[in-house]
Amino acid sequence: MDAAAAEADVHADTLQSHPEWQKIQTLRGALRHVLDVMKEKAGSRYWDTLRADVHFQGFWRTASIRACEAIAVQAATLAHRLRADDRGAPSAALLKLSAAAVTYSAVASAEPKPEPTASKETKAEAPLAVHHRIDRREPTPYATRDDAVRAAHEVAVRFQSWIQTPMGQEAVGSSHKRVQAFRAAWMKLPSDGAQTGPAVGSYGEVAEHAQALVALAVRSARFAPTDVQALQDLAKASGAHSARLSVTLPPGPPKPALTAAAPMPRVATPAAAPTTRTPRASA
Repeated sequence: MDAAAAEADVHADTLQSHPEWQKIQTLRGALRHVLDVMKEKAGSRYWDTLRADVHFQGFWRTASIRACEAIAVQAATLAHRLRADDRGAPSAALLKLSAAAVTYSAVASAEPKPEPTASKETKAEAPLAVHHRIDRREPTPYATRDDAVRAAHEVAVRFQSWIQTPMGQEAVGSSHKRVQAFRAAWMKLPSDGAQTGPAVGSYGEVAEHAQALVALAVRSARFAPTDVQALQDLAKASGAHSARLSVTLPPGPPKPALTAAAPMPRVATPAAAPTTRTPRASA
């Protein structure tokens, strides 16, 4: 990621007037500023302790992933526009930056979260002012059935955005086992996306298989970063919906029924494989 960013920086004079490049620089600067402030607040005495804390690591990984996702989209958008204007060198550097950002995001998202191992004494030594800055948000239950329906609809919208990309169109008729697993998971989604219980696992499976396809696509380097990002967005939306459904009706005594809402239109599913065989998705 650093090497790709440095290569893009070589063309900074050419790129500085473009809004996409300005957004990229803003994101990079903001991330550096956050780290500098945390180092300053922690001080030399507590900085190493803070860096070793799994909560800080989780926060920093999430912030880095979000920044890289945004950088990937902006870099790819600007690269394609510059390539259309026959400005090859800056475009190539931006495409490398976009690919590196997508790779970092996909790999970091797939890594298991570290388990807390710090002792009570170690936790007590960390400065409270810095510790309170760490975001440890848990999934929140849906307040009404309407909220759950809207979230399920958002997952369907993300799917439609991805399936219309060249990568999505190739996947429609692919016989690759990863694509087939994703297709099977998608077909199992309930027509009513606000259901709890089985729907939790169904949306979770879609997220898991979509994320596996993201990692596969990144390794293959065959698809445009924007296509991969669209699939990444689908994985995140589906995973978030599954997580919120899982806490909407937690195990235990029966809870009051959710507010009734108009039924959601059936979730869109991938089209049947065409007669003509499309290229196999490969790593």
